[in-house]
Amino acid sequence: MLERASARETAARVAAGAAARKLLAALSINIYSRVVRIGSVTDRSRFNPPDDYERIEASRLRCRSVSAENRMAELIDRVKARGESLGGIFEITVTGLPVGLGSYVHWDRRLDGRLAQALASIPAIKGVEIGAGFQAAARSGSRVQDEIFHDPGRGYFRKSNRAGGLEGGLTNGEPLLLRAAMKPIPTQSRPLRTVDIASGRPSLAHRERSDFCAVPAAAVVGEAMTALVLADAVLEKYGGDTLPDLRLRKNGA
Repeated sequence: MLERASARETAARVAAGAAARKLLAALSINIYSRVVRIGSVTDRSRFNPPDDYERIEASRLRCRSVSAENRMAELIDRVKARGESLGGIFEITVTGLPVGLGSYVHWDRRLDGRLAQALASIPAIKGVEIGAGFQAAARSGSRVQDEIFHDPGRGYFRKSNRAGGLEGGLTNGEPLLLRAAMKPIPTQSRPLRTVDIASGRPSLAHRERSDFCAVPAAAVVGEAMTALVLADAVLEKYGGDTLPDLRLRKNGA
């Protein structure tokens, strides 16, 4: 059970997600991830894909801000010295999505639900939010909605994206914004108290080799899971036996 429930099983998901990302990229749909929080340290810098992604890929913690990355690394070292682990939050941004992926009719095909399930299925993920997410619960309605504007040269557009690219279970053409909260890995190098099942007596938990912070790795798994869900949604909507067919249908030809 320990091995099967381990995050090691996500290696296969990342491999499958790589193929899904290739398909989406061929349709100009691109997926980016970054770490926005580890423990008490938050990266509040603005992320502008794809320009900032090279920096994130080069970062050991998948963090855009160099100063935030350094503070995160220092915190990890301090916690590691105490024999404990750290969790955090990663963010996923998807650009180039067409309008109308998902369903507003069928509960099991709503894209927000499918994405939330996919991310929550990653080991240690305990929370998922879309767009403004949990912050929206503390705001009034007028401060949550994304107002619609029109310009002859630009067409219809919005000045905000609090919905995170999803409304009524469907993509709305804005960038998809997702965040997932990861709890600290439960395995500690300094074991916690438990009970020996055989004797019923107090004992210490089994010690297993593990990372002290796996948030950056989880972000990569999150990219893969997002790619798998979106590739499914694209194929459901447009179909086609070949990539040229799929491109033609997506582009309305």
